[in-house]
Amino acid sequence: MLSITGLNRFYYLRDFHDMRCKYERVLSIIHQQLNREPEEGDVFIVMSKDLRKVRLFSYDHRSYCLFEKRFTTGYKFMQVVYEEDETLYSINWKDVALILESPVVKRFKIK
Repeated sequence: MLSITGLNRFYYLRDFHDMRCKYERVLSIIHQQLNREPEEGDVFIVMSKDLRKVRLFSYDHRSYCLFEKRFTTGYKFMQVVYEEDETLYSINWKDVALILESPVVKRFKIK
């Protein structure tokens, strides 16, 4: 079970948008491209290019977990923008909660 709290360390992978990938590919990127070893409690966040799907990958000392949230048509997640040109960003719990719980309406239609 994915258990996330404000005590976890959260990392946003800016240039990773391939939602076909599961644990092995994400772990490969973490190991090979980012030169990081997932530690207990680390949560890695990836977002689709169309901003409609977010995945959170988590690791504890025994297992890997995956959480996915997908919006229906007409909604999307806020775009995450950083000033620096890094591949991996540390992100705090409040920002993670804001991303997951604040949908952006793509179009507002009044009848």
